[in-house]
Amino acid sequence: MVRSVKSQFYKHALSVVEGKGAKMKENERIPVFTGTSLPLRGTPPCGNPKQGARKQFSVLFLCFLFAVSSAGCANTYLAPVNGTAGDKKVICRAIEIFPLVKQHVHGSTIVELPNGDLLTAWFQGSGERWADDVAIMGARLRAGRQMWSKPFVMADVPGFPDINPILFIDTQDRLWLMWYTVIANQWETSLPKYRISENYMKQDGPPKWSWQDVLHVKPGDSSERGIQPGDRFVKSIERQIEEYAKYLSESADVSEEAVGAVREPPLPYMLERWRAELLGKARGENMIRRGRLLDAAGKSTEKQLGYAYFRRMGWQTKNKAVIVDENRMIIPLYSDGFSFSLMAITDDCGDNWQFSEPLLGAGNIQPSIAKKTDGTLVAYMRDNGPAPKRLHMSTSKDGGLTWSTVRDSELPNPGSGADIVTLRNGHWVLAYNDTENGRHSLAVSISTNEGKTWEYTRHLERDMRSRNITTSSGYPSIIQGHDDTLHVVYSYHHKDRGGAPNKTIKYVQFNEEWVRQK
Repeated sequence: MVRSVKSQFYKHALSVVEGKGAKMKENERIPVFTGTSLPLRGTPPCGNPKQGARKQFSVLFLCFLFAVSSAGCANTYLAPVNGTAGDKKVICRAIEIFPLVKQHVHGSTIVELPNGDLLTAWFQGSGERWADDVAIMGARLRAGRQMWSKPFVMADVPGFPDINPILFIDTQDRLWLMWYTVIANQWETSLPKYRISENYMKQDGPPKWSWQDVLHVKPGDSSERGIQPGDRFVKSIERQIEEYAKYLSESADVSEEAVGAVREPPLPYMLERWRAELLGKARGENMIRRGRLLDAAGKSTEKQLGYAYFRRMGWQTKNKAVIVDENRMIIPLYSDGFSFSLMAITDDCGDNWQFSEPLLGAGNIQPSIAKKTDGTLVAYMRDNGPAPKRLHMSTSKDGGLTWSTVRDSELPNPGSGADIVTLRNGHWVLAYNDTENGRHSLAVSISTNEGKTWEYTRHLERDMRSRNITTSSGYPSIIQGHDDTLHVVYSYHHKDRGGAPNKTIKYVQFNEEWVRQK
């Protein structure tokens, strides 16, 4: 039986929380049409390599349509955007949003405006958290047009990195831009911010912002005079560590040999260190100060207690907000400091906020939320933990306030962001790197039964060349447009360009029929 490192590690977690164990964690791409001459690089899905071949594309409405089966690519051909597959209309087009640049461009997001225009944003600079020149950039695609506008600045705090924008429109038809500024060049010092616009359907340039604020994240109970022993945030983490350990102890891929193996160092030590680290941060042990310990009668005594600085800082954005109903809106958040997720919830379009209990697993970050017809919310999360590398998942039946035990899905994940959208017909469409190692393969999968199975999969990118030259395609953002077509943006980074410009953000539009096409 295959041994799961993740399950081995957390099988021992069960023994610790119960006090029983040791006391010591094939090249396949949609071509890009920019109206300029483009190189066709690598080996096509079918046929022989054509090194250095170049083709002039003057018609922007053409794109490659791939017939994909479980055995891989079966055929490749050109078809118009509004082509046909059998008796069904097939739509697909791909555009690089701006010419290749040397700067780092990443973390893109997209929203459709009420007039049919598209607005996208990403972060750009000489690096990520360690680069103080990183700003939030944006571009527009006017309805009916084939070319994106020139990039413009959406947000920039001079001298600080601005990272991971998300765009969405609330129930009052206001446009939101949310991102985070990294205060001290470490993810743990991230500070989420947002801007709101009511004047955003301009012909070009950034929206006119009418409001800007910081999202002050305050999970758990008040800690005016120090974090108290019964604090909800701490108790939730304690409970979830136990629940997660029990879940993994029952995993089918844990053999008796593996169970025995985890009882020896270094895994027992790693587990206890992981548990102690999480609870130490939750209890504010990195900021011990004089406080007041409250008893059940409301009396207090002076005591050295932890304060909640760490758990109120460092929250980060990645995926779009989800409108649950006419009142509730959820912003998925995560923390690289805790390496887990949290939901920011508002029932009045941002005037007031409350926060869910944390979603705790083995490195589950960057949640994206799907909705079932019965109102259940399902969060899929990037796997930043040990093997097996799978998208984590959790469900909520109370509008996002509490969540089930985090568990592995069957969907592979190489430690890369993924995004999901619930279509108006009830189908779910997931954009993700469908591998356990690397971002060379970017797929979209459709589930018609709310995530029970994923019946249709098609690749936006699949570069099977040597890892040192393969193109990296990842961090997708996906939405459904008013015409039911799907829009995806993602990072598109070449590794075979030497010192030449090699990075851009890529945009693809397609419909369900394109994914379903055989």
